Amino acid sequence: MQRRSGLAWTALAPVFAAMILASCAKDLNTGPRLATLVQISGDGQAGAIGATLGQPFVIKVVDQSGAPVKGEIIVWQVTSGGGSVSASQTSTDDDGLASTSLRLGTTIGPNTVRATLGDLDPVVFTASATAAPPTKLTSAGGDGQTATVGTLLPVDLSVEVTDAVGNPKQGVLVTFAVTSGGGTLSATSAVSNALGVASVHWTLGTIAGTQSTVAIVSGLIPVTFTATGRAGAPDALTILTGNNQTGTPGAALTDSLRVRLADRFGNPVSGVSITFAPNASSGTVSPTVVTTDVNGRAATRWTLGSTGGPKQVTATGGGFTQTFNGGGNVLYLVASAGGRHSCGLAQGGVEYCWGYNGDGQLGIGVAPAGSGPVFALPQPSGTSGNLTFGQISSGRFHNCSLTLAGVGYCWGLNVDGRLGSGNTTTALTPTAIVSTRPYSSISAGQTHSCSIDLAGRAFCWGGNADGQLGIIGGPVVPFDSLSITVPTAVQGGLLWAAISAGGLHTCAIDNAGTGWCWGNNASGQLGDGTTNGAVAPRLVAGGGGLTAISAGNLHTCALNAAGAAMCWGSNVSGQLGTGAFGNSSAPTAVTGGLVFAAISAGQSHTCGVTAAGAVYCWGSNAKGQLGDGSLTTRTAPTLVSGALVFRSISAGDLNSCGVTTANVAYCWGDNEFGQLGDGTTTARLTPTRVAFQP
Repeated sequence: MQRRSGLAWTALAPVFAAMILASCAKDLNTGPRLATLVQISGDGQAGAIGATLGQPFVIKVVDQSGAPVKGEIIVWQVTSGGGSVSASQTSTDDDGLASTSLRLGTTIGPNTVRATLGDLDPVVFTASATAAPPTKLTSAGGDGQTATVGTLLPVDLSVEVTDAVGNPKQGVLVTFAVTSGGGTLSATSAVSNALGVASVHWTLGTIAGTQSTVAIVSGLIPVTFTATGRAGAPDALTILTGNNQTGTPGAALTDSLRVRLADRFGNPVSGVSITFAPNASSGTVSPTVVTTDVNGRAATRWTLGSTGGPKQVTATGGGFTQTFNGGGNVLYLVASAGGRHSCGLAQGGVEYCWGYNGDGQLGIGVAPAGSGPVFALPQPSGTSGNLTFGQISSGRFHNCSLTLAGVGYCWGLNVDGRLGSGNTTTALTPTAIVSTRPYSSISAGQTHSCSIDLAGRAFCWGGNADGQLGIIGGPVVPFDSLSITVPTAVQGGLLWAAISAGGLHTCAIDNAGTGWCWGNNASGQLGDGTTNGAVAPRLVAGGGGLTAISAGNLHTCALNAAGAAMCWGSNVSGQLGTGAFGNSSAPTAVTGGLVFAAISAGQSHTCGVTAAGAVYCWGSNAKGQLGDGSLTTRTAPTLVSGALVFRSISAGDLNSCGVTTANVAYCWGDNEFGQLGDGTTTARLTPTRVAFQP
């Protein structure tokens, strides 16, 4: 029995050993006493906050003999630092290895991860989260604003600097620069604060429209800010097109009247109403009110009034005004050069005057400005514009004209009654001569005027200090004393065909063609062979057969039936045209043998027009009044430059005017007060077209 029992236990020993080993194997898989977690790699790494570490955390599960254990579930848990693992549970592989990756938390400092398996001792991995570099630049405020150009934007330009996980980056240098619009910044750079924000002030540039500024951090995508600059308050209204046009009266001008409204920086101001208003007799515009467009522009079309001469349209808007000047073309019949002004008689009987208006001699109804000259372009005399003239004559400081009905009008200086208005009041517009008779001709001199009525009787009025009125037995009074303010008959019983009032003398031709003169004769200007003055008409020596006569300042010229010219009186400037200097108290032939159709004696020069329409002048040329392109005094007739064909000529004080056969008026010589009518005050040495002509 015992032997069998012993054999039995001996036989069962291997079975018990296997059972024990199996039990031990089972304990190895289920309990820490039979297996171990071993840290393999990944511990002690460092990286930027929010970044995933470059190496995974790796552990190994081994049994008591050191053999790897496969298939065990490892639990990974972040225990500090706020990071995250790529997998919270992983299984060991054939080599007993399991791993996970850590994305660091968002705060600087240590991060820990614990690996656990059942009740086995855990393995702890440690990593350090370091500061992250700036990775992103974003707008934090100030983009898309609108403000007036040249002003500070109400909201600062701000950017935020962050790292890869959105953490603000303090201490980062941000550079700011204006890229368009010409504005300015309070600083060209700023350092980000604890919130990662950097800011600057932006003052817009002066150009309306989109403006831009860029914020830059090295290595990052820049941020661009845009703002819209709107125009400021209107500061100027300027004329773009349409000024100084001329055209046919009553017709529309070719070019539009166009203005531009801008702020103080020149930016267009839109949406403002501009009113276009023509002056009296200037015509019409359409439309009358226009709103400025995006370019600050407004335009209208101008149809001229029915009369010629200067016209104006006033454009008003935004607190500013601009005036467009224009004019209706004028065709002239005759021109008359006075002292410092000139006048012309246009087709239709409208009289135009231009130049000096200090004594109201333009007749335009405008009072002289202070003691200075009032410069004016050709414009109709008379405020009503309803006078129709047939004759004109310009004196030194006044004018006289006759209507088609023979009614006389004078205007300008009147200190001595030279206007014939019955008083000594200066007239700014044509004032009727006190008379019940119609006149056939009229002439304005320096201080007096004369006319011939339809019956051939001569009348004079004004200053008579030298007997220039020809009133036998009448008063010869000082300039500033008793005045002859109404037309008074020239005594002598003669009937007259022509009369001319000069400086301080008068000359006329009777119906028999005989020349007579009276008044001052200090230079022999009466032509009677003496230098003795006369208070009544005195016969010109050898003065028969005359057809035209013109009294200048200190000399006189005439034409005979053959068209030959003769002159007498002062010749200090060669104005007698004899080819030499030296006064003559009797008529002396003008040299050159020219045949003239008309002649005019001025202050110290003379001009004549031939039957072929050529104009010759001689005498003083200090201001270019001879029109030959020089300033050289001429003692003999010299052809006026330009090859123009004239129908009439007039010599004034220091300028000359004429009208061509095409009815175009030209003037030349002195232009200090605009007496040439070309719109300038520049002296002209050759004929220059008067403004407002085709």
